[in-house]
Amino acid sequence: MPYFVPVKIDTAFLISEKKKIYLGKSLFYDNRLSNNLGISCNSCHDLEKYGTNGSLYTAGRMTVDFYRDVPTLYNISTLPIFNADGGISSLKDKISQSLESSHEMGIDKQQLLKSISLLDAYKKMFKEAYPNADIAITHDNIVNALETFIKGLVTPAAIDRFMEGDMSALSKEQIEGGHIFNSKSCYSCHTGSNIGGQMIQKLGVAEEWPNQMDLGYYQIKKESVYKMFFRVSALRNIEKTAPYFHDASSNKLWKAIQRMGVHERGLDISIDEALKIEEFLKALTGTIPYSYIDKTNLN
Repeated sequence: MPYFVPVKIDTAFLISEKKKIYLGKSLFYDNRLSNNLGISCNSCHDLEKYGTNGSLYTAGRMTVDFYRDVPTLYNISTLPIFNADGGISSLKDKISQSLESSHEMGIDKQQLLKSISLLDAYKKMFKEAYPNADIAITHDNIVNALETFIKGLVTPAAIDRFMEGDMSALSKEQIEGGHIFNSKSCYSCHTGSNIGGQMIQKLGVAEEWPNQMDLGYYQIKKESVYKMFFRVSALRNIEKTAPYFHDASSNKLWKAIQRMGVHERGLDISIDEALKIEEFLKALTGTIPYSYIDKTNLN
């Protein structure tokens, strides 16, 4: 404290923004937000799979131009940077990019507006969500509604109860794993309330990362000093979001921990230590808010 701020359900936000949230949820599950009308936001960021979809990515990369793993959407609204390369600095801009990117939804603004404006149900929902707007259905309001819905995707976990003073929230094994996590200086990069996601860092500080096809932040800046710089992964719900790393090159969490030891710290983390750190990381797994993401009765 105060650097670590526990995740909580913001009831006041959910009540005050309920119309925008409902609209954003409807859009999130709607295939009409994609160019070929074949996928929704939820297709890749499956909210019942902790906001990612490893099986879809693994299958899709064989036939589609996927080149990075699908990150979770839970607990991301407080992050300062987005994308694996950390090249976007606001959730609003990230959503806009996702809608237009050929790697994601691939739909241009005019096509999106035309698709949404044809539906009477959406006309009513946008008017209710943005009652003071001269034109309710706009690209900015589509992005804002999605952003509002995503802000409510939070998963309080045992780590939050522990940090608030409940010493029984973590098991003895998890506390031991937390000490090992600290002893390896993992916290130096995995910082803040999301235990990561706050900075970009070189992947391969101590030993070169084997996959050099994607150079990360270098593709944004085009400066050689930034080759292989990526956003440090946020570790909330990491137990549930395999595969790991931007290139989806590890399927087992304990093995990913060992690889981080070698490539980032120059350390040989034993299997026993890796499994204990994994046990600590399980304390970051929160509960999926099933009532919040319920898609029944949506338009």
